[in-house]
Amino acid sequence: MRPRALGISLLITLMIAGFLFFVIRQIGIYQTELSIRDAHRMPIIPLLFFQGFILFVLGSGQTAAGMTAESDEGVIDYQRLTPMTPLAKVVGYLFGLPIREYVTFLATMPFTLWAFWRGEVPLHIGLQLYGVFMIAGVLYHLTGLVAGTVLKNRRWAFLSSMGLVFALYTVVPQASKLGLVYFKYVTIEPVVRECLPHLVESKMGAVAQNLAPAAQFFNLNFPQSVFTAGTLLFLIGVMVVMLWRRWHRAESHLMGKAGATGLFAWIQLMLLGNALPLIWPSGRVFPSRGARLFQLPGDDWSPSAEETLVMSGIYGLVTLMILWLMTVLITPDRTGQIRGWRRTRKLGRPRLSFQSDPATSFPWVFAMAAIGSGGWFWFTKKLVESVWFGTTDMPIAILPVFFLVTAVGGFGFHALLEGKGKRAAGLAVILIGIAPLLVGVTVGATGEALAPLALWISGCSPVAGPIYAVLTFLPLSNLPPDFERTVPRAFWFWQGVGLLWACNLAINLRRGRKTIAESTL
Repeated sequence: MRPRALGISLLITLMIAGFLFFVIRQIGIYQTELSIRDAHRMPIIPLLFFQGFILFVLGSGQTAAGMTAESDEGVIDYQRLTPMTPLAKVVGYLFGLPIREYVTFLATMPFTLWAFWRGEVPLHIGLQLYGVFMIAGVLYHLTGLVAGTVLKNRRWAFLSSMGLVFALYTVVPQASKLGLVYFKYVTIEPVVRECLPHLVESKMGAVAQNLAPAAQFFNLNFPQSVFTAGTLLFLIGVMVVMLWRRWHRAESHLMGKAGATGLFAWIQLMLLGNALPLIWPSGRVFPSRGARLFQLPGDDWSPSAEETLVMSGIYGLVTLMILWLMTVLITPDRTGQIRGWRRTRKLGRPRLSFQSDPATSFPWVFAMAAIGSGGWFWFTKKLVESVWFGTTDMPIAILPVFFLVTAVGGFGFHALLEGKGKRAAGLAVILIGIAPLLVGVTVGATGEALAPLALWISGCSPVAGPIYAVLTFLPLSNLPPDFERTVPRAFWFWQGVGLLWACNLAINLRRGRKTIAESTL
């Protein structure tokens, strides 16, 4: 850390933090005529945003870029030869690379502490807020370490880590409003809402009392800070395991096959545990209920069938995307398969270990597809059969359809990734996953007469599969005549094509793996 660069960073940080504190406080005292206590509470939230930008965004980017630079310069290979444990090396890089951001963050704390003292913020509120804040910072820096370990380009590592943090506070909150409630607990938003009555002026604090009810997990209630901290600490453990595996052995996957499958199941459990208790009687899982946050007692409200269909489709789509992510983490490339077979032959073993990195990930993708489709069905069933929709029944026959959608997308991507490599899989994502959606939307925007053609084109993408499945089979679906004819036909046609394509890729993959095994004899 260069002292001159640090001095400039500290100067800029102190100027911005001081400006935020004094200007907002002065406005509160002299313009809005607040009390001294309330005026000193007003700068707390702006300072928190500024501190989050320093520690979360800049710190994560610096960690990722620094890790990539260390790898380019060969320092990582040298560090592997040192007699330190992998965990000690991870901790050293975790707190060493973003040291400038930690120092500049600490430089802003006197303003916050003064605001807490003069604003009469309870001590436990400050500890609760900044305790979770620091835990989140460690998690995001670990994410930067993982990005810097995987990505070879320093600029891309820097941008990707900052982009991830930005998405967590922009895209993820929107997903949490569509039934994926658990995702908001990877941010500090629930804790800020819980502490908000003590961080703003008195009148706003009274209104904010109802913004953060207890975090619900099935039949259990937790304080928002406890559940958020538990979620962040668990994810920190996952990231540490990833880095430990890579430090222990350079060619290791970031996650083992059993670990990735367990993590996938855990995410499904968390998604269901947070969402299902909010269906009835509060209805807070529905987007329209969130829009009526300050609903008066006795005001009539009920969810619409359309938002229920959207929520189910989004749940299936997110499940499929998480399945793809886990597949990338555990699937070996051709080089890894050859190395694995050579090592196995040297050890005199007849076959690869079931859980080893070079082994095929097909059984594990199958298991995750089954778990994901089961969670998707359970979530949809609870929505459709809730009291809000009377005696509507969700037939069990829809479960195989959900599994078909998940399996076709999962198996096709897995077979392409393991058999053809990352470049072929990436090209398929662009040409098959994204391009049909863009073309379909463009055609559909031309006019209603071309809407059926747009639906056929968009249905080619596996991303559209969960949405089409929900529109085709859910009892609540009430499509216009053109859509009612087109969507089911397009769904079955493209699912059939996808199934045949996935089977063909799987057969070719099996032949390719057999050839690799025989070539190492």
